Amino acid sequence: MMSGSLQINGVAWTVSVLGERALLIKPKENDVRLSLIHLSTEILERAGLNQVTDIIPAYNSIALIYERLVEDPIKEIGRIQAKLKEFSVSEISPQMHKVPVCYELELDWKDVEKHTGLKRDLIIEKHTASIYTVAMLGFIPGFLYLSGLDEKISCPRKAEPRTKIPAGSVGIAGNQTGVYSLESPGGWQIIGRTPISFFDPKMDPPSEVRPGDKVEFYSISETEFKRLKTQEDHQ
Repeated sequence: MMSGSLQINGVAWTVSVLGERALLIKPKENDVRLSLIHLSTEILERAGLNQVTDIIPAYNSIALIYERLVEDPIKEIGRIQAKLKEFSVSEISPQMHKVPVCYELELDWKDVEKHTGLKRDLIIEKHTASIYTVAMLGFIPGFLYLSGLDEKISCPRKAEPRTKIPAGSVGIAGNQTGVYSLESPGGWQIIGRTPISFFDPKMDPPSEVRPGDKVEFYSISETEFKRLKTQEDHQ
């Protein structure tokens, strides 16, 4: 259900009700840039919106989650707009995260090599050569959706998802690469594992990685993976 519109940094957004305690905003422009989503998320976070507990960016939208009922969406949009008039951000400063990956701990090299027509060493070379942007976090806590994958190593999801994928698995699905921070079912093509976790429920926030941050992978041996994993588990 459409509720109204907002202006964020000079860009028009539509606002719709997502539930009793949530609003969904989307840019009115057709070709939505990921950088616009991340910049607008930063502005909304800095604005300190009243009783908003979470601001969740996706590829072409942002969800605002409240700790109270949004009883009058039109009035709420007005409150948000009044807050946003105080804020203007031209750019954000993303953090760079260098992530070790053991490409020996894979599940799907045969399928990835067959689909791409490339040998494993070249796929690893291309996977580690890119600098990725954290598009968003989800579908499970700490899962990293990363844009910027070399199209030459793009692969479709598995026809039949697995019921269990180990925590730390690094995979490819379509034109994305991603990291499973927790053990989970999933259908991505798994090409390696990282010993680093991107989710800790004891931290606030529970992940140090934010949408808009950058990620660069580098290859490690299985021996180094075990050493780093032991170190990570004891922190």
